[in-house]
Amino acid sequence: MKKVAWLTVIGVLGFIYIASSIPDLRVLPVLRHILDFTRSFDVVFLRLSEFIAARLPVEGGSSYLAPIDTVMQDFLLYIRRNPAIIEFFLRKLAHIIVFFTLTLVLFFLLYQYISSKALSLFLSFTGGFVFALLDEIRQSFVPGRTGSLFDVMINMVGVSLGILVIIFALIITSGERYRYFRPEGIKKELE
Repeated sequence: MKKVAWLTVIGVLGFIYIASSIPDLRVLPVLRHILDFTRSFDVVFLRLSEFIAARLPVEGGSSYLAPIDTVMQDFLLYIRRNPAIIEFFLRKLAHIIVFFTLTLVLFFLLYQYISSKALSLFLSFTGGFVFALLDEIRQSFVPGRTGSLFDVMINMVGVSLGILVIIFALIITSGERYRYFRPEGIKKELE
């Protein structure tokens, strides 16, 4: 189990290092390649969407989803005119997902060596912060990239979400869950 934990942490850190080392990294060109690949699946998704749309309830000749369709059309029009917004949000979402994953695998690794859940959580949070900070400092030396405290904060959103998921998982899998989820426990808490 310890080997798997080490390999996973090294793999995530390696991914972060490689992704941060790419000069002038842009998400949209990569997405265009993925889009070209997925166009072969369009027929399947088209048939599936037609199947679902045919079964949606219609009230007075208009679909319940008409307002959502209007909002989506406006949103898509705005995005086509401003693709930099999509680039920005996708990059920040990637930061959150990667550092969320890093926090989970760090906790998994640390808990193999440290029996204290609280200490493992603290070290996972601290490790996530240190890696976020070091990654942004290192990016400032990559051509076409910048280090940003804003990105460190975005990374910490991912770290914090990871910590919350771990805490929730620990509560669910421990005997403490009965204190929160049993009707008797709820009554005692309210008294």
